[in-house]
Amino acid sequence: MVEVADWIADRYQELQTWAHDRFGDDSREAEVAKYAVLAVCAAAVALVVLVLLWLATTVLIALIQGVANGLIAGGTWTLERVADWHLTEVVTTPVHAYITAHAAGLPTGAQAIWSAWAVTGPILWLLCWLTGSSWSARLAWVLYGAGTAGMVYSASPAGGRMLATGIAVLYWGVLSVFALRGIHRRPTTHIHPTPPPTTALEQLRVRLDEQFGDVQARLTSMEAAVNDQLAARRADQQRP
Repeated sequence: MVEVADWIADRYQELQTWAHDRFGDDSREAEVAKYAVLAVCAAAVALVVLVLLWLATTVLIALIQGVANGLIAGGTWTLERVADWHLTEVVTTPVHAYITAHAAGLPTGAQAIWSAWAVTGPILWLLCWLTGSSWSARLAWVLYGAGTAGMVYSASPAGGRMLATGIAVLYWGVLSVFALRGIHRRPTTHIHPTPPPTTALEQLRVRLDEQFGDVQARLTSMEAAVNDQLAARRADQQRP
């Protein structure tokens, strides 16, 4: 910073010298030329700064968009693989069938609703796990689980309806163990020891100590007064 300040001071001194040599004794013209050059330099610097800020912002936005697209693509691929897993098809297949059967006539297609359902579950689970004590996230997670169990029960075959619903509740319960526990830390409790209760004997001892202190102070003052009187009498007797 010191070097930059010295460089700016040197350039300013050179600008003053140039203006003085160029316009001679006309100080007004020299000042106008000097400030005009300064204005042009300031505008150029501001333009360069704006261009650099624009480039940095563009690159940053591109990086954020690339990372976000990568995360979305990876998350979508993972959810699709999980949905196609045989152990989860007991839940995902009836839910997909229920959404497909009841999405007719809705402004949003069945595939969009299915994607929203598949994404909402992991998001709510993460919110419950990260926030820990957020009752709104917990309530949303409970309603999500109840809605999923209801769709599984409604769209599963009649013979395995109860079994599929039980498996869905089991999956939801296992996930809820972690979601409803959260990672928040419990508040630290500081226990301050209370002073022992004062008994009647202790109160009596304190009062006696105070009274003895007062008596001792009075005796000390009386002794000092008697000594002063004796000293005064001795002084009077020693006088001729």
